[in-house]
Amino acid sequence: MLSADSFRLIPRLPQELVDHIIDHLYDDFTTLNSCSLVTPVISPSELCQRLYRLLSSSPSIRSYIRELDVLEGSQLGTQVAPHVVLAGSQSVIWVANDRWLPRILRKLTHLKRLDFGAQSATIQWSRMQLPAQSAIRQMLSLSSLTYVRLAFWNFTSFWDLSSLISCCKNLQDLTLSNVTFGQQSGYPVDLPDTPPVLNDLQEEVSLASETRRCRLHFLTVEHVNSAPFGDWLLGPESSLDLTSLRELRVALFNDIDFVKRLVARAGSSLEHFHFKMGESDPRPFDLSTNYNLHSMKLTLEDAAVALSWVMALLGSISTTNSLENICLEFYTPLKDMTNGWEALDALFSREEFNGLKQVDIGLFALSTSPEYIRVTESLAGLSSRGIVRFYRLGLKGQRSNHQLTPRISRYDSS
Repeated sequence: MLSADSFRLIPRLPQELVDHIIDHLYDDFTTLNSCSLVTPVISPSELCQRLYRLLSSSPSIRSYIRELDVLEGSQLGTQVAPHVVLAGSQSVIWVANDRWLPRILRKLTHLKRLDFGAQSATIQWSRMQLPAQSAIRQMLSLSSLTYVRLAFWNFTSFWDLSSLISCCKNLQDLTLSNVTFGQQSGYPVDLPDTPPVLNDLQEEVSLASETRRCRLHFLTVEHVNSAPFGDWLLGPESSLDLTSLRELRVALFNDIDFVKRLVARAGSSLEHFHFKMGESDPRPFDLSTNYNLHSMKLTLEDAAVALSWVMALLGSISTTNSLENICLEFYTPLKDMTNGWEALDALFSREEFNGLKQVDIGLFALSTSPEYIRVTESLAGLSSRGIVRFYRLGLKGQRSNHQLTPRISRYDSS
């Protein structure tokens, strides 16, 4: 292991050049790890301390800090820079234990966007110290905060998450990605059917949420499977109003009935619907009340039910809808999908789809393969309208990702 003195002998590059290198090597972690040797040897804790002192000595800059990304863990894995090892800060519970982070969070009083997640670890809410939990609650209660994304979190009980969301005052865009409940890393399962007894702080938040509900415009739910979550979100106790939802993205949520109820709750306000259904059995949806639905995207990964799902959902479109754009992404082997394409072509010829302006169909195959060509020929009727685009999936930037990217906006800037 290199000593701390050896780092002082390494020439340091100007920060502008370091930033330029990072821009070009953003996903080459081995090279980035080597490049880190020429940066100043500062521990993460010391960086937090310096930021806190800056915010304290120059309070005027706080109003200019509108976005905050907090990331637990690193894609570097075990390839950690030597100076980090020397500092003794290679830990998957940095968010839980760092004493400067809560102080920084309390200083950021004008945030509009918060992205709080992890990469190689899971953030354990129950492991956080009380100062950190209190600081997060205070930050979520900012009236300026309109966008929140929580990724790779674990809560001992669902009610911990609901009380956290209830802190928000003007939330418009919420993303929950890979949020789990109960047993993880040795934690006991605790998923009660009724909420637990609240302490004074939680009781105050709960009472406030009864008279104030955040009107959501954008909602993303990815890899979140909890029956209490669905019941709370659509129930009278929820602090979120879904009647103005413009964009809904759902990935791999096992309770299809919940998704159907969610679409129905959005009603005429829903403009874009992105659904990644996984291996669930096909179900028809009632989209008759979503007459402002302009765009629909379906991501399909199970060859056995892919076309059945497409037929079920598109078959739910009626003349009351105003669908203009459809995107179908088949991350499936086309050799296992030999039947059903002609029926899909006939479906697109119905009156309900006369207003279509664009249809994008992504296929997981080479564009020169017999399977790819067979699909394009089977959809000849749709192709003759001049509105369809076929493209090959699996290329860089077109891989199936657990994260569903917002279509309308990252968050409302108003």
